[in-house]
Amino acid sequence: MRRDIPQEYSDHLATRRERVLGGGGERLSFRAFWVGGFLSFFLAVGAPYGNMIIRGSYMALDFSTPGAIFLFLFLIGLLNCAFKLARHPGVAIGLAGSATAGWLIVYRTAITDLDFYSPGLMLATFLVLTTWLNLPVVLRGGSLALNRSELVLVYAMLLIVSALCTMGLGEQILPVITAIFYFASPENQWAEKLFPHLPQRAMVNDGTDSRLFYEGLSGPEEAIPYESWVEPLMWWGIFLLALYVMMVSVAVILRRQWMERERLAYPIAQVGLSMIRSEHPERAVNGFFKQPLMWLGAALPLIVGSLTALHRYYPEVPVMPTRWTLGFVGLQSLQLQISFAMLGFSYFINANIAAGIWFFHLFSKVEKQALLLTGLQSTQKISFGVSDYPFLGYQGVGALLAMVVVGLWVGREHFRRVLLKAVGRAPDVRDDDEILPYRGAVVGALGGTGVMAAWLWYMGTPLWVALLFVVVAILIFIGITRIVAEAGLAAIRAPMIASELLVQGMGSSLVGPAGVMNLSLTYIWAADIRVFVMATASNALKMIEEMEPRNRRIVFWAMIAAMFIGAAGSLWMIFHMAYRHGGINLASWFFQGLPRTAYDAALRNLEPEGTYWPGLGFFGGGAAAMVAMMWLRQRLPWWPVHPIGFPIGANSMMNYVWFNVFVAWLVKRTVLRYGGANAYQGSQHFFLGLIAGQVLCNGLWLVIDYFTGKVGNSIFWI
Repeated sequence: MRRDIPQEYSDHLATRRERVLGGGGERLSFRAFWVGGFLSFFLAVGAPYGNMIIRGSYMALDFSTPGAIFLFLFLIGLLNCAFKLARHPGVAIGLAGSATAGWLIVYRTAITDLDFYSPGLMLATFLVLTTWLNLPVVLRGGSLALNRSELVLVYAMLLIVSALCTMGLGEQILPVITAIFYFASPENQWAEKLFPHLPQRAMVNDGTDSRLFYEGLSGPEEAIPYESWVEPLMWWGIFLLALYVMMVSVAVILRRQWMERERLAYPIAQVGLSMIRSEHPERAVNGFFKQPLMWLGAALPLIVGSLTALHRYYPEVPVMPTRWTLGFVGLQSLQLQISFAMLGFSYFINANIAAGIWFFHLFSKVEKQALLLTGLQSTQKISFGVSDYPFLGYQGVGALLAMVVVGLWVGREHFRRVLLKAVGRAPDVRDDDEILPYRGAVVGALGGTGVMAAWLWYMGTPLWVALLFVVVAILIFIGITRIVAEAGLAAIRAPMIASELLVQGMGSSLVGPAGVMNLSLTYIWAADIRVFVMATASNALKMIEEMEPRNRRIVFWAMIAAMFIGAAGSLWMIFHMAYRHGGINLASWFFQGLPRTAYDAALRNLEPEGTYWPGLGFFGGGAAAMVAMMWLRQRLPWWPVHPIGFPIGANSMMNYVWFNVFVAWLVKRTVLRYGGANAYQGSQHFFLGLIAGQVLCNGLWLVIDYFTGKVGNSIFWI
């Protein structure tokens, strides 16, 4: 059987950009990097400031990337519109003067009194500089208004930063590499049992047992001990650069297989694509804002969320409930929670896939009750994933890894061609439409994997454990990325993390004490990670597909720049906020909960244990069941549910997501049945509005709370 893509379809893919975006030879210019660079930095510092200082809604917690969407709405709705209107020199001068006057009114204090860590000051200063920068551009007959290709570049950068600035990295790494010294006590025995196995090069002890980092500087007589941070952060920088280059490289290798051969839907990317496709160079207002159904959808979360926010200011304001609990089977209950953004994203999920997601969540409740009735309970404790029923965690991760392996086997022809192209033996294989040549992608994937394993080995992990762990972690990342790309779940965790699978499944006696300690430190980047670069990069590549091939290589370097901006900006903000206010006064989970979870797990696992055969039995059973269901789905057209929901059905995040998937599935089925494809196409604007409305509500109330000083006004958290 012929496995190549037919030439007719290849021609369709090559010309689709012109049909979708209308051609026009749009180029990338300096203005895209100016705007994208600042917005990336603003998201990197603003997201942790919002949840650490204002303690409002998270803007970079999940794959929904609300901070990226909010800033992009600001860009296309206000900034880009203003620069289109300011193409006349007189209007451009007026715009710059107005921005400058506004800055002086708001920040009329002396320069020594300004808070240079304030995101508001950063944004206001950027707007003033940009409006003045726009003036000479206008005088030469140009404009700072971005075209559609440049908007794609900016959005791709924001997606990368979203994966780094809070949950993905920024708020996890600094507490974990310092907390062991601050929280060590005679009661927890960390000093006696864990200190001998610490990789000292990767840890930070500032000479005060991290007291200054967790309690803040007491006065001007105390200084931040910068020298204590230099070497550990350099070591972590090497590892993280290898990790993120590997993730982007793997996303590049997978792109053609997933987008062109398997035609995955990428539901989460649809909101960005809709805004970009609605942009027109001759129209001041983006077409996205001209859809009445979009505004109708946006009104719902804006009203419901604003009532919740106002209730925190004025308790007499009523609140509309969005969460209920329903009894299901035995001791199991169902969480019914409305998240408008999750509803919006779920509406773009294939109906068969959506049915599989909510069905397997209900099925997991039956499984949990069956385990209770039979008394089949695990003696282990796992920290993340299906933490309440570890056996189902093993089952889920077995199914997830099986799904990945089968997917790699299905795409073996494509991956063989990529490898041949990388070694120069397949000149007929095209890679000029990728952001990175296949040779660079293969080197990045293999080189990044090798550097990560070597780093763990150098820190004391047995080499075979380091290699196996890195490979398993990458496979889990690929599996979750596949679910995000195909099923569009914007909030998801792995059913079990790689470190616990190796340490507790294979047995800590095989891993060794140094390996146990080092794998506990991987909680920074491979544990409670609800957003990571590989998945956001895959969504970015879906939008980059709309660009001309000649522009795509530039986007790779923009994404690399976004990695440095996102990591450096967020770490800079978190670092200084901790020394200024004291880490224990900031986000409690990141500064206290996560480090204690990591080091308590290390302490438990230091006791030598053998292979946990009951857990591995569930692991094998989950893998076998997943392979069987994937085979049945391919062979039997009537197979009712998609198996992609099986690995994640029991996951704790599904308690908050499944009902939104169910409601969206039910509405979509009804619309398609009684209205047809045209009705479904038109109704999409309403659900895009639900996403935009929830994001706007979170972002606008963060701005309001910033000016009023209100703390703790969190509205929508998923």
